[in-house]
Order: sequence, then C-alpha cells, then structure tokens
Amino acid sequence: MQTMRAPKSEIRMRRVAAFAAITAIGFAVGKLSGLAREMLVSAQFGLSADLDAYLIALTVPTIINNVIAGGTIVAAMMPTLSRYLAQGDRAGFWRAASVVTNILLLVTGGLTIVVMALSAPVIALVGGGFAEPVQQTAARLLVITMPTLALGALLNMLLVILNALDRFVAPALIFLALNVGIIVAVIVLAPSMGIYAVAWGFLIGVGLQVALQFIELQRERPHYFFVLDWRHPALPEVWRAFVPIAALSVIAQINLVVDKAMATTLPTGSVSALYYADAILGLFYMLGTSLGIGVFPSLSRSVAVNDLAGTGQAVTRTTRMLIFVLAPLTLLLIVFAAPTIGLILGRGKFDAAAVGMTASALGMYAIGLIALAVLGIVQRAFYALSDSVTPFVVGAAAMLLHIALNLILMQPLLHAGIALSASISTILGMVVLVVLLARRLPNVQIAELGGYLLRCGAIALGGTLVVTIGFDALQMDVTTGLGRIGGVIFAGIGGVIYFGLALAWRVPESRMVLRWALGLLRREGRE
Repeated sequence: MQTMRAPKSEIRMRRVAAFAAITAIGFAVGKLSGLAREMLVSAQFGLSADLDAYLIALTVPTIINNVIAGGTIVAAMMPTLSRYLAQGDRAGFWRAASVVTNILLLVTGGLTIVVMALSAPVIALVGGGFAEPVQQTAARLLVITMPTLALGALLNMLLVILNALDRFVAPALIFLALNVGIIVAVIVLAPSMGIYAVAWGFLIGVGLQVALQFIELQRERPHYFFVLDWRHPALPEVWRAFVPIAALSVIAQINLVVDKAMATTLPTGSVSALYYADAILGLFYMLGTSLGIGVFPSLSRSVAVNDLAGTGQAVTRTTRMLIFVLAPLTLLLIVFAAPTIGLILGRGKFDAAAVGMTASALGMYAIGLIALAVLGIVQRAFYALSDSVTPFVVGAAAMLLHIALNLILMQPLLHAGIALSASISTILGMVVLVVLLARRLPNVQIAELGGYLLRCGAIALGGTLVVTIGFDALQMDVTTGLGRIGGVIFAGIGGVIYFGLALAWRVPESRMVLRWALGLLRREGRE
C-alpha cells in the first residue's frame, strides 16, 4: 500500500501551518466564547439604543488603537525585529522593542487623558445622528473604555515581540481573555448597571489579555530597557514603515466611522445589525487571520535573507489554502445566513426582525470573505518587502469607492447596502494588490490563482446547490428553533459534500488537509 508523501513545498509550509494551527485553535476557543458573549449581550440588550451607544463609544479607542498601536505597530515592527533575530542580535532585539514600547505608551497615555476629558464633543463627532440622551450615555461609556487605548498599545507590542520569537500560544488566547472579562461583568453587573457593565467588562478583558502575554514573555527571559532613546537606529526604519501603514489604518477607520455614521440615519438597530453581522463573519474569517499571523514572521525572515522565491511561494500556498477553505463558507453563509444568525443570537430581545436585519448584512459581508482574508496576506507580504506605500495607495482608492458605493446602495438596500459596498471595495482592492505583488514576486502566479478560485468556486457551488435544494424541499421555518438547527446542519452537510467533491477532483489542498487530519489521528491513537 502506497503512502501519500508530502511534496517539498508542503514540508516548507509545515512550520507556518503549525503556528497557524495554534493561532486558529486559540481563536476558535475565543470565538466560541465570543458567541457566548454575543448571546448574553444580545439577549440582555437586543438591538437597543443603549447597545448602539456602547458600540459608538467603543469605536473611539478602537479607531485610535488600530491607527497607532494595533495591527499598525505589529506590521511596522515585525520586519525590524525579524532582522535583529536573523542576525542573531538578541540584545539589539530587546532594546529596539523596549524603546518603541516606551514611546508608544507615552503617546497613547496622553491621548487617553485628552479624549476622556473631551468625551462629549468626541461622541458628538462620531455619533451625531443619535438623539441627545444616547450621546450622553455614549460619552459616559467612552470614559470607561478609553483606558483600553494604552493597555491595547502595550498588548500589541507584546504580541509582535512574542510572534517574532515564534511564540503563539498566549497571543492566540486574547479573544478568550477579552470575552471572559465581558461575560463575567455582564452576568454580575448588568442587573444593576445595565449597559455600563459591558464597558467595564471590556476594560477588564483587555487587562486580562495583557497579563497573559506577560506570563508567556517570561519564558524568553526578556530584557527591558526603561529609556526613551529617540536616536535609536531602529526608529527611522520603523517610522518609514509606520506612517503609510498608519495612514492605511486611518482609511480603514474612516470607513468604519462613515459606515456607522451613515447607519445612524437608517432605522434603529442598523448599527448593531452591522456589528453583529461583522462579528459572525469573524468566526469564519479567523482562518485568514491565523494564517496571516503565522506566515508574517516567516515572510519577514525570508526577505531579511533575500529569499524572494520562498516569499512568493509562501504567499501563493497560503492564498490557495484560504481560497480552498473559504470558498464553500462564502456561499453557505449567503444561503444560510438567517438560520445561522437565528441559532446564534435569536433569543431574548433579539427577535425575528433583528435576525432578519442581521442576516441581510451577513449575506452581503460574506461576498467579500475570501478577498478580505487574502488581502491580509498580500498586505503583509508588501510590509515584509518594506513597502507600505503601495497598500496605502490602493487602500485610499478603495475607501473612496466604498464611500461612493455606500451612497448608492444604502438607499435601496438600507444597512445591507453598506455591507455590500464593503465587500465590493475589498474585492477590487485585493485584486489590484495581488497584481502588483506578482510583479515583485515571480512565484505569485495570477493566472494560476484565478483558475484555482474558479475551480474551488465551482465545487462549492455544486455542494451548496445540493443542500439548498434539500433544505427547501423540507420547507422548514427558519424562524423556529428546529428550522434554524436544520439550516445549520444542512450548511455543515454542504461543507462535507464540498470536501468530498474536492478530493474526487484531486484538488491538492484537499489531500493536504486529509494528510494533516490523518496525521493528527495517528498521533492521538499512539497517545
């Protein structure tokens, strides 16, 4: 009996796959706890004005963190830290990390104080479409959540340090830590504090995230330098990368603010419906996030030793895996959005109307699922190449397109039009970036990736059609618990059919997944 042997290219990907698997498992646990959080919060508050106020308040520290301390600092710092490690200079690694951390905490600490003092006018700026009582509630909530900016800055520096050192366990648990904080706070405090319990839970959760990273970091025997060395040689390099990446983050946050501002002019609950739809989409997008986190240090180290061929190969194989997994999820989410939302959130004050509003947004967001995941990989490839300008320029063009499409689509489709606009602009931005990256990395073959997308799409369409016809034949009512469970079960069957068809059609990634699964089963059997 012949055994399936992994090709050399697959062997080279195993290290990245292992890191991605650790991250994916941690994220999966975190997302499951996130489901529990959303069930709890949605049952307590539904699509209410109080919840809208909380989400608007949370937007402010989230936006600032994403621009100057979130993925921005991770993307800007990773190539620099990877270079120190590639050169074997761990002392330089720790000093560079310390200097940037100190400067970042100084900046975010100052911004935290300023925004807390100006909470009312800040809320008026980002949530002007709300009634005055809602704005007042949001301003008070902002004061509670704003300290998460400085905590988040510290968290993201710890994340990039740990990822550069190939430590992924504690970073993978960040969602779980955050959700535990919120869940406990809502259970204990919501009966007496209402929506303010969610805000306090968020603050506690971010604190737990930071604590977990510190525990993991101790295994590396860190050397912290309490200095503000403005002449450190790493700063100009990080700054050159940081500015365009931060500008791109500003663009992303402008999109977020514009979407929420426009949604405030639509029927009550539109902001919350978009939020919940995006949160549910994140359950399925986590594979893209996991692969992006796992592959980024590898890309940066490959570029540091001038291995562009290996860099391009890693991008291609990661992209193919994303397409393989997300193609069926895209179609199944579009078709079974209503039973999925209903099963997860449909209880308490989250009634049938709320399910319908959220499901329509989820279906539109799902259209851009593959593009969103691939975009994260391609952007990281540019950052590893020390080119952060190209993603910024493409992102700016996509933002303008997104705003224009919002104006066109939100009138006939309401909040679902905003979600569709986001998907269209993401798809076009991703395509442009892939084309530009292919010019830099010869191993990124556009025709091959395009053909592979069509191949997986055709297989996914076949599986989705089969289960859609079967589910419709049963005439199950998706507003009932039984109908919702049935819809999700049929969606799962659609995924199984897709995988079987992919194996029959000899899709390489299907055999790769099968080998990994069999390997895990053998190891479990030996244990």
